[in-house]
Amino acid sequence: MRQSVIERAGRDQAPWPPDDSEESVVGSEFHQRVIDGARDGLDMASIASAIAWWVQSQIAIGGFRRPDGTPYTMLPDVFVHPLPNPHPRSGEVLTFAEIGVPLLVIEVLSETTWRQDLDEQRGKPWSYAQAGVAELLLVDFNRRYMPEPVRALRLKDGRWTPWPQSNEGRWESEALGVSFAFDDPYLRVYDAEGRLKPLPHEAEGQLQNREAQLREREVQIQEREAMLEQLRALAATGDMAAIQALLGETDDRRQGRV
Repeated sequence: MRQSVIERAGRDQAPWPPDDSEESVVGSEFHQRVIDGARDGLDMASIASAIAWWVQSQIAIGGFRRPDGTPYTMLPDVFVHPLPNPHPRSGEVLTFAEIGVPLLVIEVLSETTWRQDLDEQRGKPWSYAQAGVAELLLVDFNRRYMPEPVRALRLKDGRWTPWPQSNEGRWESEALGVSFAFDDPYLRVYDAEGRLKPLPHEAEGQLQNREAQLREREVQIQEREAMLEQLRALAATGDMAAIQALLGETDDRRQGRV
């Protein structure tokens, strides 16, 4: 009787790691901002360099396994995959057959997930390695769960090995051709040409600056067109003195003398 009770308790015990859920992967406001920043940066890097990979955030993906062999549904905070999502309008669980094995995964540690995020023997890193994910970035922007803000790992011979930073302090991705740097609290993305991709709030500021520059350019064009009309009218009358005076005023205006 005792043996059967123990066996039944073992069968009824919740699996480790537990399946991800929408509730378990949602963290603090900054947790979500860091995820959004990394995802958007990777999206922009892909577009800027016309690279053929796709980025998802907290979307369910099947095909992973736990060490005990049971299937493991995961919602990585950010992951990059080589094939496009065949059903982007629905919430269906993605599969390796549809989108390929992720090339890179980013996990931002939170109170509900940090244990499985860091457990390389039985947790998410084990499952990622078993599936063949090439690169893994673990981010703890508060340094609450590990001493460093970013732990970068690269798969070699089926095992995670340290992914060293470059001389510029970046983690250069062999799988994607982009690079990453920690800028508290964000994980920043540089595209293949080494250009820093803006965060959402930075992109809005850049857009506003660009719009202001375009408005200023439009005013300059209008002023030049008006001056050309005046010059044409003066040229028709042969008034060279007036033409020279107008050109002099224009030159003074450009140099800030009037």
